[in-house]
Amino acid sequence: MNTEIELIRKFNITSRYKGYYLLPEAIQIAEENYGCCLKITKDIYPVLAQRHGIPYKRVERNIRTVIEKCWENNRAFMEEIAGKELEICPSNGQFFDFVAYWMLKNNAAEKDKSV
Repeated sequence: MNTEIELIRKFNITSRYKGYYLLPEAIQIAEENYGCCLKITKDIYPVLAQRHGIPYKRVERNIRTVIEKCWENNRAFMEEIAGKELEICPSNGQFFDFVAYWMLKNNAAEKDKSV
C-alpha cells in the first residue's frame, strides 16, 4: 500500500482529503483484480464502505474528489500514467484501470531489474 500512497503524494494530495485514505485501498483492489471483470460499484465501493463504516455513496464521492484534485494538481503526470493525452478528468473507473495497469507494469519492470 505504500506504493499507492507514494503515487497519490506525487499529485500533491495530502491527508486533509477523506479520499486520501480510500484511494490507495481502491487502487490496491483494482491491482489485485486486474484482468478480471471488476465492477467498482460492486467490488470496490461496498468493500471500502464496510471497512471504514461509511456509506457507499460517500466512498464514491470522496474518491472522485481526490481524483479531480489529482487532475488539477498534476495533469501531466496523470497523462503519463494513462499513456495518452486526456481531454477531461477521468472517471473513477478509468482512473483505477490505468493506474492499476501502470503500477503492475512498473512493479514488473522493477522485478526484472533486480533479477
